Amino acid sequence: MRISIVGAGALGRVYGVRLAAQGDDVTFVVRPERVHDVRPFVVEQVNSVDRRDTLERPRLAADIPADTEVVLVTVRFDQLAPGPDLGGGAAGRRTVAELLRGGPAVPAVVLTPLLPPQRAALEDAVGRRVTPAMPSVSGYLDERGVVRYWIVGFASTLIDEDGGAPAERPLLDELARRLTSADLAARVEPGVGAQNLATTIAFFPLIAAIDAGGGTSALLADDGVLGAALEATRECAALAERLGDVAPWTRLLTRVIGPRTLRPGVALVRLLAPEALRFLDAHFGPKLRAQHLAMGAGIVALGREHGVSLPALERLMTAIEHRPEAR
Repeated sequence: MRISIVGAGALGRVYGVRLAAQGDDVTFVVRPERVHDVRPFVVEQVNSVDRRDTLERPRLAADIPADTEVVLVTVRFDQLAPGPDLGGGAAGRRTVAELLRGGPAVPAVVLTPLLPPQRAALEDAVGRRVTPAMPSVSGYLDERGVVRYWIVGFASTLIDEDGGAPAERPLLDELARRLTSADLAARVEPGVGAQNLATTIAFFPLIAAIDAGGGTSALLADDGVLGAALEATRECAALAERLGDVAPWTRLLTRVIGPRTLRPGVALVRLLAPEALRFLDAHFGPKLRAQHLAMGAGIVALGREHGVSLPALERLMTAIEHRPEAR
């Protein structure tokens, strides 16, 4: 299958390298100045013994090739809007919407969480519908330039059958088959967009708190930020219930987490799986501050729209804005 992946961060590399390893034709769409980067892409699965894949010569392009059959969008949330682009706004660079609009009219599967206003703005800018999806992969780029990642064993990559045009369904089914063949279990089903929205909102305060607190360890020592995060989690869970079905693992996590369970839980993770904490700090720390602020503002706006007050989440966003690294 001929697949283009917009973005070559951790998520894009995992999907792209695994697909390429089984023989699919994969192109990574990146900033123009990166097109001639000849370094290999290496991905290592943490929760699978010795699973290491290397793509020696990844195919990089500044535009989506005309013969592409499916596009996977794997950029950050704050890069999805029609204004921002893959490089943070530098002159001469293409926005994600411009890349999709300039490419072939094929399914655009968005693995980045989509809030309704952002999805509507993206579709309006592209001129056609996009297909929401939920990844089952989390990872980070380590100091060697290698992506270390986990695949959630009890979950699949979910692709919304109602996202794009009805004529796109055969290509979505084929994409799910190719992903599953690459040991990235995937399936097409209805309601994925709503589930992704609800799950993202319910889980968001916990990941934003890592940035607000200055890292996992610092967060646990800051009763003010930690308290705001736990209260915001309850607020966002109430909003999420109005918008869709939250993924079961998120519902369980948000129900059991609290000041008496969080600290012992993190201590246990630090003992048994210390790399997981390094991932949390690397993936959800200040590096993604622009994404946290954009998504937080979007969730607060949704709360107002649906009559759900989110004062604790607003306090959490203020804490992120006032951390020294934001200046």
